[in-house]
Amino acid sequence: MEKKHIFSLLYIVLALGLSWLIVLAMRPSTVWIHLFYFPIALAAWRWRARGGLIVGVIAGILAGPLLFMEVTENVNQMTMNWMIRLFFFSVFGAFLGVLVKKMHNDSVTLANHQKEIEIQTKFATVDGLTLIPNRRKFDEVLQEEFDKLSDDDTPLSLMMMDLDEFKVYNDTYGHLQGDECLKKVSSRIESLLRPGDFLARYGGEEFVLILPVTDSPEAREVAERIRKGVIDLGLPHVNSSVRSDVTLSIGLVTAYGSSNLNAKEMLGKADRALYQAKEYGRNRVDVYGEQGKRKGA
Repeated sequence: MEKKHIFSLLYIVLALGLSWLIVLAMRPSTVWIHLFYFPIALAAWRWRARGGLIVGVIAGILAGPLLFMEVTENVNQMTMNWMIRLFFFSVFGAFLGVLVKKMHNDSVTLANHQKEIEIQTKFATVDGLTLIPNRRKFDEVLQEEFDKLSDDDTPLSLMMMDLDEFKVYNDTYGHLQGDECLKKVSSRIESLLRPGDFLARYGGEEFVLILPVTDSPEAREVAERIRKGVIDLGLPHVNSSVRSDVTLSIGLVTAYGSSNLNAKEMLGKADRALYQAKEYGRNRVDVYGEQGKRKGA
């Protein structure tokens, strides 16, 4: 028997004995016989219906001699009182045990349900391949960041990133290797982020990055660090027209509290900056509103 069961048994035996002694000391009054409900409740709580029933029967048996000590010549009445007490103790223990078990099961069911909801909520906002936030979560966070912007010049920058010629990569190495490439690239980008930056997979080979309180020059520095970091992975891309390694094109836009932009418009500008980066040779960072001239490293 486990130690916790031994201690529970000792507590219940002690409670039974103490109840019996108190009732004995308080006779001829039988009001104190209700103390037996306490050890019965302990047993029902610890061992459910079976424990409550067994201790209820024991309590009823122990109550018998105490009831027969009453000053009366009506033995039949005393016997009836004893049987009634035995019945109530037993039923109380069994019923309470069933109730405790139901409450426990309901509690476990509720906890499992809440855990399942938490898991579903988490996976509803996490990309299943890269395990970074997905587009749904990105949309929520971008809107939250916009809501934080005031009418002053607080900056908010957004990057849209795309692996160059990823379709060619998949055709060359296969989709399984393509998935591995996406996981390695996302992990690499994550390692280069600052506290507060928010990275998400937008879909396919596209990633998006939110940079709160970051102006355009600072955001460009982060973008260049990411672009070069992906090259440093050294992932072969032999059929790429850009270079023999996997590369990344980045479109960047910065908004301010006074810009009168909304989240959808900002995303569209980042997408156009990304398109410009691809038009001007890929493997580069282009900022929305700036003419693309600079070639990638």
